[in-house]
Amino acid sequence: MVEIIKEIIEGYWKKDTPKVIDRNIELKEETELINDITGIRRSGKTSLMFLKMSDLIKRVGKNSTIYINFENKKLVPLKQTYFDDIMEFIEEKKLFEKYKKVYLFLDEVQRIENWERFVRSIYDDYKEKLKIFVSGSSAHLLSRDYGKLLTGRHLTTTVFPLSFKEFLNFKNYKNNDKIKLKIFLKEYLKYGGFPEVVLSNNKEEIIGQLFNDILSKDVLSRAEIRKEQVLEEFVYYLSSNISNKLSFNKMSNYFKSRGVKISVQTLENYFYFLKEAFLFFDNLIFSYKVKDQLQYNRKIYCIDNGVASLMGFKFSEDLGKLYENAVAVELLRRANLTTKVFYWHDQQQNEVDFVVKDKLKIEQLIQVCYDIDNPDTKKREIKALLKASEELKCKNLLVITKDEEREEKVESKKIRYMPLWKWLLR
Repeated sequence: MVEIIKEIIEGYWKKDTPKVIDRNIELKEETELINDITGIRRSGKTSLMFLKMSDLIKRVGKNSTIYINFENKKLVPLKQTYFDDIMEFIEEKKLFEKYKKVYLFLDEVQRIENWERFVRSIYDDYKEKLKIFVSGSSAHLLSRDYGKLLTGRHLTTTVFPLSFKEFLNFKNYKNNDKIKLKIFLKEYLKYGGFPEVVLSNNKEEIIGQLFNDILSKDVLSRAEIRKEQVLEEFVYYLSSNISNKLSFNKMSNYFKSRGVKISVQTLENYFYFLKEAFLFFDNLIFSYKVKDQLQYNRKIYCIDNGVASLMGFKFSEDLGKLYENAVAVELLRRANLTTKVFYWHDQQQNEVDFVVKDKLKIEQLIQVCYDIDNPDTKKREIKALLKASEELKCKNLLVITKDEEREEKVESKKIRYMPLWKWLLR
């Protein structure tokens, strides 16, 4: 056995587990399935592991847990044999004999090539004795190959930047002071919910560093992208156009007008890599025809408002974009395996921001309207909501606003108005 693995595990046993702030996410230990923890870099996956480890240590003892971070410089160069060393260590220390179950935490595991074959092997051999948690900053953890190899053997937990409820917990907000609550909402909308950013006084600097890490380690390192500057400008363009519909054809023409020749397919590939890194995501138009969903432009959102605010143009004059992006992220966070979120648009240019569909049923239609006090804006938003309600046979109509909270009947349909802060805390 390579001594470095022994040194790292015994070093972990001797040290106190880092104290971290609770999240509204819990890793499932009851099931024998491999728990894979994925999500954007520095969203709190390691902290979630620490929370679970702390809980286990109180109940079953520290030496029943093993934690390996594959970003540890001591492990460079990374070797597949490390996995055999871990199992040899467990056997040498007779951990299976001493404990009812051993809990193995493998952080940033995707850094080792073919890691999934090892994980499947030990799962099949020891699943009644060994509970495995793996984490990674890339959607590679959810790749088709991984899914095929571990079909029926894994349970995925996706970690997002902090929800607004978690953000308030990090800020130690414990009362009903609405003035303070709205100040925190403004900060959350501007700087987002990455834990490190929320706790820092140098928010823009941390966001910049975090963005560079995501781009270099989770996008550029995985793709053969020769035009790094074009990718960075592409990200700037996306960040500046959150909540807008995106046409790759128009984008290609935009780059051509600036003297940069780049194909539609290349831009689509870039967007795919950015989605894999969890930096951006998209909502398709709602249609019962798959062909329509694919041929119409998609709406683009960023996983964190802070990144969009810093990397794109300043949104100080258009809080509506930040409101809509925050709602899009929260809907994504709340979605389950049967839930899908779309937008609705008709030929008369009426548009509804979010169509929430669960299985075959349209559950809710949501408009996000920061400036509902403007009569023309309200008329336009409500008209679209009513038309979509009629077409999609959905009566659950919601308008998310800055401050307004009430219900009204329009054309025999009930419409609820709710402030963003209240909706985010539901």
